[in-house]
Amino acid sequence: MENERVRDFIILIFEGYKNRILRQGGNTYDKKSNILEQLITLYYKSIEHPEFNAIYSNYKRNYLYNESRIDEPLTPGELSGLSKCYDYIKNYDFSKNNFNIYVEAMKIHQLLYCDCLGKEFGGSLRDGSALLLNTNVEVPPADEAKKYFQSFLTKELPTVDVHDDFSVLDYINSCIYITTELIKAQPFADGNKRTFRSLLNLMFKKQNLPPVYIKTKERAEYKKALLMAMKDKNYLLLNQFYYYKICDSIYDLDIKPQLLGNFDDKPKQKKKK
Repeated sequence: MENERVRDFIILIFEGYKNRILRQGGNTYDKKSNILEQLITLYYKSIEHPEFNAIYSNYKRNYLYNESRIDEPLTPGELSGLSKCYDYIKNYDFSKNNFNIYVEAMKIHQLLYCDCLGKEFGGSLRDGSALLLNTNVEVPPADEAKKYFQSFLTKELPTVDVHDDFSVLDYINSCIYITTELIKAQPFADGNKRTFRSLLNLMFKKQNLPPVYIKTKERAEYKKALLMAMKDKNYLLLNQFYYYKICDSIYDLDIKPQLLGNFDDKPKQKKKK
């Protein structure tokens, strides 16, 4: 299928999907449908996409504010740090950097607090107890959380088999699982959710997937799915939620702006390998 036809197909199917869900008045996704999975694999295998500088320009301009309010509004210094964090992700080159889950999470946490008073807080692991507010999820003691987090110094992300339609979905599921378990462990005294959601977007970039964002109106749905995953190890809702958000970003940050000529930059087209 030619590139333009793939884009037209994704727009047609995803807009129809969203309209159907809206009419039903339910979640942002349909647990009985595999349309989202099909659109992700089609995009991954078929689409020529712009350079990430354009996608991240759209992301920062339109959705950074939403990301900053998922839990509570950020201070100006924290918001500035979050912006710098996504500059770092935008410019990250997997062909030149030796990606490591622990190292990159530490770097992201440092950036989140680099413009705050007491910026040395960034990159420091907690010594005291921690709570996940408004939940009954048991958070491990500090020493146990540190040990779990540091175990990722020797762990690698799964590889993706380009000949297997569902391999990229397995990769996405693994990334969601890793970052959710790290949120549950709470290795940092503060900023864990922002750190590991940012890390998740960096992991997605490794497979040429756009960054996801959670709108203010989607917070309750996200938190319900996150709690189910952390408390019961049931990732069905959270995976489906992120499938929807990936498709939403594909549509909103890549395909639609490119077709409408709304990109800030004019990047070269690069075909996926």
